Formats: sequence, structure tokens, C-alpha cells
Amino acid sequence: MANRATQSIGTGMKILSGANIPTYTLEYLTSTAKKNQGSFETIVVPYVELGRDSKCGVSFGDDTPTVSRKHAAIERKGDETFIINLSKSNPTLVNGRPVQNKYFLNNGDEIQLSVEGPRLRYNTTKAGTAKIGFTNKMNLVMQQAIKPYKTAAVSFLMIFILAMSGSGYMIYNLTMETDLQRELIAEQNQISRAQADSIASLNARNSDLAENFQISQEQIERDRQRMIREREQFERELAAIEERSQRQLDSLRNVSGGVNYADVIEELKPYVMAMSIKGWVTEFDGERNGYEIQEENIMCTGFLIEGGIFVTARHCIDMYGTSTEEGSFFQANLIEHSGGSASFHFTAQSYDGQFSLEFTNKDFIQDESMDRFIPWEMPNSNGVGSIRIPEYFRGADWAYMQTDYSDGMAFDKPLSENLRNGTDLFVLGYSYGAEYRVEGNLEPYFSTAKVTLSGIQDGTVHVTEAGWDSGNSGGPVLTMNNGVPTAIGLVTGRYQQATISEGGDVIYTPTSIKMVTPLINF
Repeated sequence: MANRATQSIGTGMKILSGANIPTYTLEYLTSTAKKNQGSFETIVVPYVELGRDSKCGVSFGDDTPTVSRKHAAIERKGDETFIINLSKSNPTLVNGRPVQNKYFLNNGDEIQLSVEGPRLRYNTTKAGTAKIGFTNKMNLVMQQAIKPYKTAAVSFLMIFILAMSGSGYMIYNLTMETDLQRELIAEQNQISRAQADSIASLNARNSDLAENFQISQEQIERDRQRMIREREQFERELAAIEERSQRQLDSLRNVSGGVNYADVIEELKPYVMAMSIKGWVTEFDGERNGYEIQEENIMCTGFLIEGGIFVTARHCIDMYGTSTEEGSFFQANLIEHSGGSASFHFTAQSYDGQFSLEFTNKDFIQDESMDRFIPWEMPNSNGVGSIRIPEYFRGADWAYMQTDYSDGMAFDKPLSENLRNGTDLFVLGYSYGAEYRVEGNLEPYFSTAKVTLSGIQDGTVHVTEAGWDSGNSGGPVLTMNNGVPTAIGLVTGRYQQATISEGGDVIYTPTSIKMVTPLINF
């Protein structure tokens, strides 16, 4: 980041000093809160990031939830310009095709940030920065070269010397030094005397500019107030970084050689939600029937990951395969797959009431590719229909949907397929439902586990020493990744050893091995 910050700020100084730097434009094809359809933006820096983060040179608002905080970047090197996919959860597309790592752009290429996200058109231009007015140059440099790196720029000493000459304005860029180590961040919480002198010097030069170029006193005051606001914003951001860093360090203190999970899980608990089924509705041959469950009963666990995506186990919302031939759920299975419709209604609630959801099983994306269909005679001689036999426990026990929320716990899909045996895991969820809880207490249970075999086994991660039980299905399975608690999968169930009895029956015997569905599966 430091190299790109230095390069971008250096390019900005060249532009303001009169150098002719190549440019291109981004035309916005989709209207958003920050970008109007048909408007365009001239890009003057060699590297610009696109995303919802306010520090991005091309920034989108929270009305575009499928755009990641840092979604993509466009970089120019020599005569070539290419786009880089930065998001781990949402794709970047060029002309409708996903970008794997990077893609070299051609004039007129259409860029889209996620499948349902905003669209832009990349346009080359023969005109460079020499033909852009000074005020526009200054705005572009502040937005694209200074703003994305303003946290690091607090430790840079930048003095602009403006003088009048026959050809216009000259800006001299003095030495910029930075140290991004945590010790310097702590020192940056207070403005040093040298920084205060720099601000006073810059104000003095603004006064000289007012005399030389007849700039009004009001404009100088506005500039001064703007600098004060930016300085205060720098201080707030640095204080937040320091607080987060200290919190992470405190949470990672040793307890018997391990992690003090009591501190680690505190910020995760609101994202872990208790699921209950409220009833179901069937429609077949013109007849509609509803079934309501009055008693509140926690049956499963779900959780929110970054971007507001709600995740749970497929077997928690796919009720078709959870009952025998005599059960109501079996009848719903037969109706759903024989020309009718059956939908199950659920609620999910966080322990502190911060998050709540209402949904049906048909709101979710899930994998049914391994399921089997069996012909089945319809009741009352209505012909032959079908039932679906789900296959959950070979890596397909996942289901997710997009919510209106944007918050969630950190997750890492690639990490979930590279776990080594012996890796420490921890789990949050609602074991035993509400059976052993004080009334009204929805705080999720905590348990730990260890990876038994490295990598993925038949679509799942095998673990042992796991303390979860019924009701924990669909809950997050996490590990510490560079000091950050990170979701890598979800609770599926217990591995059972199949044996054949003397009478020819299949007998399933539970073992100590439990199964986790890794996030890499979806």
C-alpha cells in the first residue's frame, strides 16, 4: 500500500505541476445513490480502487450491498490498463464474464461489480491532464491520489509551494516518509508540534496566494476549516485503529497456552441466530392447507457473514426429508414434487434482539444435485408422484440467502479447504434448543473442536473433541486466522458407521467423529 500511495501522490504532484499524464474515463451505466446514470469520471492516477469503502477512489454507497468494501482496482502500467478482482465474496465481471485475477481492458469494455451490482464503461481518451483546468485537477488529485491514502498520509510531510509564472501554477512535492508500524500509529494520535507548524506554514502561504491571485478572504477561511475537519477526521480514524488493535491484542492473551475465547466471541454472538419453525403451507389440486406451530421451539442455528448473508444447514430448512412416510413433512415432500407446492416458514433471532429475520425454505440457495427422486403412489388414487431423498452429508448441507443487513462475521472460503489436522476450532450455537436455558436467555452456547484429518473428506471436514449437540446444526465453525476469528464452515452432524445386522437391516452406530460443511462448497 505504501508504494502505491507514494506513486499515486507523486503522480498527483506531477499533474498539479503541469505534467501531461494519460487519463481514461469511467461512464456510469447504472444509477446509484452516489453515481447518476450517464455521468462519468475522469481517472488520472495509475491505481484506483472501486468499492463501498469511503477510502476508495471510486466509491459506492450502502444502496449497493453486493459491492464489496474493496471490490476491484484498475491499474495503468505503461500503455496497458487492467482491472484486478479484489473481492473474495462477490465477482467482478467484464463484458459479462467473471475476472479471475486480472483482465486487460479495451476501449468500450463494460465492467460490472457483482452479478446484480452497478455497471460502468471503460473509455480511453487521447486528451491528457494538460487540458484539464487547475481547479478540476486539484479536485481529481484530492479524490483519487490523496483521499484513499489519507490515514497513511498523516505521517507524510507535504508542503505545497504555489507561485505565479508565465505558464500557470507550479507545485513542489517535498519528501514523504511513513512508518506503518503500530508504535508509530500510537504516536500519531496526537498532532506533533512539527505538524502544527506545517499547518501554520500552509495557512501563511494561503495568505500570500490571496495577495498574488486576489483570492477572497472567505475562500481562505473555507480552506482552513476544511483542513481542520480533515485533520480531525484523521485523528478519529487513527484512534479507531488503535482501539481495534488494542482490543485484538487483549483478546489474544494466553490462557493455559491458548486463546481467551470469552473476549474473542463477544463481538460474534449477535451474528449467531436461533431458528424456529412457525408452520407450513401446502397447495395441491386447487386445495390450500396451512399448519401453524404455536409453541416457540428453537430447532437450529444460523449466522450472518460479512455482506449480510444468512447461512444455515440445508437440513434445517429443507424439511422434506426429515420425517417418515406417516408424517406431515413427508406429505409436504410428496406434494412439492408431484405438481403441488409446499413451503415452510421460519423465524431467526439474535440473543440481544439486534437482528431478526422471517423467511421460507424457498428463499434460500442450496445444492440439490446429489438428491434422488423416487416414484410414489399418490393418496386417494390420484396417480403416481415423486418424493425427493436429500443427500446432506457429502458437502451439500448448506443453504444461504441475502438479507437486508450488511453486517456479519468474517469468513474465509479458501481457508476452509486447507485446514490441517490438529487445528483448533470453536463453535457457537443453540445446542438442545431452549431446554436447559433460563427463560428469555438466548445467548449462544460455546464449544470447541479439533480437525481430525487434514483437508476435505468426501465434501466435509472431520473433527473430534466437539462439544455441540442437537440444535447446533447450521451454527458457525470458526478458527483464529492471523488473530481474527474467522468462519470456515457450519455444523452438519455426527458421522455414523453403517453395519448390516444378521437380519439384513442397516444399523447406524454414532462415532466420535463429527462433520463440518466447509464454506468452500458454496
